[in-house]
Amino acid sequence: MQNTREGSGFVYRLPLPTEIHEDEFDLRASTAFVELTEELSLSGFQFNQSLPGPTIRRNRGDSVRIRFHNETGQQSIVHWHGLIVPPEMDGHPKDAIPSGIYDYEYTLDQRAGTHWYHPHPHRITGEQVYKGLSGFYIVNDEEEAALNLPSGSREIPLVIQDRRVDDSGQIVFNLSMPERMMTGFLGDLILVNGVPHPYRQVTPDTYRLRILNGSNARIYNIAFENGASFTVIGSDGGLLPAPVDTTELLLAPGERADILVDFSSGFRGNRAALISKPFDMPSGDGMMGRMQNMMNGGGPDQGTGFSLMDFRIEGEPQNGFLSLPDQLSQSDFPRPSEAVKKRTIRLDMEMRSGHTINGRQFGMERADEQVRQGDTEIWEFVNESTVPHPMHVHAVHFKVLERSGSRGLLPTETGWKDTVLVMPGERVRVIMKFEAPKGLYVFHCHNLEHSDNGMMANVLIF
Repeated sequence: MQNTREGSGFVYRLPLPTEIHEDEFDLRASTAFVELTEELSLSGFQFNQSLPGPTIRRNRGDSVRIRFHNETGQQSIVHWHGLIVPPEMDGHPKDAIPSGIYDYEYTLDQRAGTHWYHPHPHRITGEQVYKGLSGFYIVNDEEEAALNLPSGSREIPLVIQDRRVDDSGQIVFNLSMPERMMTGFLGDLILVNGVPHPYRQVTPDTYRLRILNGSNARIYNIAFENGASFTVIGSDGGLLPAPVDTTELLLAPGERADILVDFSSGFRGNRAALISKPFDMPSGDGMMGRMQNMMNGGGPDQGTGFSLMDFRIEGEPQNGFLSLPDQLSQSDFPRPSEAVKKRTIRLDMEMRSGHTINGRQFGMERADEQVRQGDTEIWEFVNESTVPHPMHVHAVHFKVLERSGSRGLLPTETGWKDTVLVMPGERVRVIMKFEAPKGLYVFHCHNLEHSDNGMMANVLIF
């Protein structure tokens, strides 16, 4: 199985992002020309001269002060994806600045989890993320520390992103009309932590992989080429209630998964190849994908299989067998009987304007939904379009209750989520309690071309 471009031997050592451990620091978004390999370059942006951006790692209860410097030449603002913070700290598009400094100050009052940060200006979020602006934001707490999970060199963050490369080896962002209006941007080359065709040396021990789908539109079906099993221990909102063993895991843009991989068994030849396994898409989306490819020569359709990276298993075991408890965390999910309101969120497309939420496109300060602080609600996302929509709700974590059809809940959906994939024709019900500070927040499709084209709405917590 090849990567999305030919000649994809795993030849580049996987880089790991630098880390920020301070309570107060500067985060600078600036223009950059980055030579990723001898043959591949990117004229784009960087956070703190790093691609991907540095990993922010803090503890529950920490008070954080961040001075964001916008030196991109475009409007920008930073959203802390997965964090529950006051509205003026959340990176609402109305707070985007053309240049200069935006100060963030908030306290991390939430459980441990693998989160991330990225820009959120309206209409150009997709371009800025694609051109380099994203990074991990990891929160630790005592509950997770008590499990003694793999750490240090045995904890590997992986941000997976697809890109498109022209004949000169430049990464390009050249949206076609079908991509802008329908499918979103699908690239023909996979980058992991900013490099193509990477490999990572590991010992025959158990490792923790923190996986982020940082792509604009592409969905990945995470698996190992030989079908080896792995254990899912966390999702968007932190640890699952209990570990789940699986051989594949669907991951949409914006979603995260924490998995444990035992490299001491299940692999032959001292090699473990991580892939995106082929998966079925509804026929309507296949038509859209073929149209996109014909008109712009883009990457493979959604659901196509390809290689991601290689693990080279070398040396002797260093840490012995890791035994997980049956229960990983306390997860007090709200009960459906506690919901005071049920809402239907219809996802569709208007041919002349683009994707819509409940028949409307984004209004910068229009309160589309109003929720009383402290209320528990059930939202049902109904996808009436022909393409998938990963729906992200700011300022809250939710529990997926059910989805229509035969797919059933994914392993990550046994825990807290902030982004949920809604396939064409699907209905997905989630339950959530709105406890964030009062104010205006957004919810939107995390296919970034869809949200840039208006598939976003405001929820006012009052």
